[in-house]
Amino acid sequence: MLDEVDLEQLKSSLCCGKLMKDPDTLEKYSRDMGGFYRMPSAVAVAECVEDVSRVMRFCNERRIPVTAWGAGSSLTGAVVSDSLILDLSRLDKILKIDATNYYVHVEAGVVLENLNKELEKHGFFFPPDPASSFICTVGGAVAEGSGGLRCVKYGTVKDWVLALKVVLADGSVVVVGEPLAKNRAGYNLVQLFVGSEGTLGVIVEAWLKIAPLPDVALRRVYAVFDSWVDAGNTILEVRRSRIVPRMLEFFDNVGIEAANKLHGVLLPYGEAMLLIDVEEYRGNELPTLINILKKNKAREIRVAESEEEADKLLQIRATMYLAINALSKARIIEDVCVPIDRIIDYLAKVKELSQKYGLTIAMNGHAGDGNIHPSILYDPDNPEEVVKANEVVDELIRYSTDIGGTITGEHGVGLQKMRHLSYQLSLHNGPQVLGLMKGLKKLFDPNNILNPGKYLD
Repeated sequence: MLDEVDLEQLKSSLCCGKLMKDPDTLEKYSRDMGGFYRMPSAVAVAECVEDVSRVMRFCNERRIPVTAWGAGSSLTGAVVSDSLILDLSRLDKILKIDATNYYVHVEAGVVLENLNKELEKHGFFFPPDPASSFICTVGGAVAEGSGGLRCVKYGTVKDWVLALKVVLADGSVVVVGEPLAKNRAGYNLVQLFVGSEGTLGVIVEAWLKIAPLPDVALRRVYAVFDSWVDAGNTILEVRRSRIVPRMLEFFDNVGIEAANKLHGVLLPYGEAMLLIDVEEYRGNELPTLINILKKNKAREIRVAESEEEADKLLQIRATMYLAINALSKARIIEDVCVPIDRIIDYLAKVKELSQKYGLTIAMNGHAGDGNIHPSILYDPDNPEEVVKANEVVDELIRYSTDIGGTITGEHGVGLQKMRHLSYQLSLHNGPQVLGLMKGLKKLFDPNNILNPGKYLD
């Protein structure tokens, strides 16, 4: 914790940033989008890399914990802290767009949606597309190793990071990686920081791969099913037909009904829905997809006839968490990821757990890569439901891990899944791997000030 002397000294050490500790500010930074809560002692808002360096040097010398903050869109408690929050959102410059070498150099606070709007002017885009792109920042997406709607075709953020500028725990500034198509010089330190959740260093700049905007027709398809099994079989057959959609999303009647209410629309729904984007570069993807949907008993199939209709369908998917949030006082948003060939078994397990514990579990997410997210709805004022919700999480995570899946596909570990990480690592990778990770943490952060009490702790 920071005392008044620490706060005054830290405030005076900043170059151009500011230190805030008023109640309204602290309350604003006390929660993430997953509802995890910790009241910080203060918030340092950095305006430049030198501010970040000075904060880290000061806090390392005094053993003061620091948690980096981009937009607070974490769903696992990774950005909440009872000590110092370091806000990087003012580092929001796009420093270079290289249309020859296909990369963009940006500061950590650039919002992903704003980045893609600027890239579009140059005929490019950054393919990873988290549902929170309208708010989440580059630094947060890299630190979390985020996924998104287009990852079924293009991969996750980790596949698009070339180099990073990082402020280490002692305040020193390093650059890892190179903005090159090929680079085999030394260990791949870039990927140590991707997904490290702010536990190894503070990401302040990134060099990201970009891709030319596809010059092909995109068709957005919405299909309604009366059975999760039929929707699951469709997912498998799409994969086996060698169609690689740009997006393949699953949601259930709970989510669509909530989204209809939020947006004031009457989108048809059943037990399951799929939202699919295909690119007609081979000429037969759309008719092949339609045949697969019909074969697997899709009750209704819509192909968006206008850009406006396509955008509305995407907006409904992107804001579905907000819609579901209105259905209950609290929810646990899970992001286990399973092998795609086990997707039907996974869906059946979710239904089994919902019936076993008497809780509503809304399902929506990335069907094309096995990462459909359960949202477990419960009443936090009902102790019995709180216990049941946590038991659902434990059973679901254990099941997913046991069939070869992972405890987290894209949301990260944070506070939420620390107790499950060691189980997966031990089962899949061997008991030495967690020790290796702890050794890396000690090397980069010997005084354990970077986001302590989370992730590996």
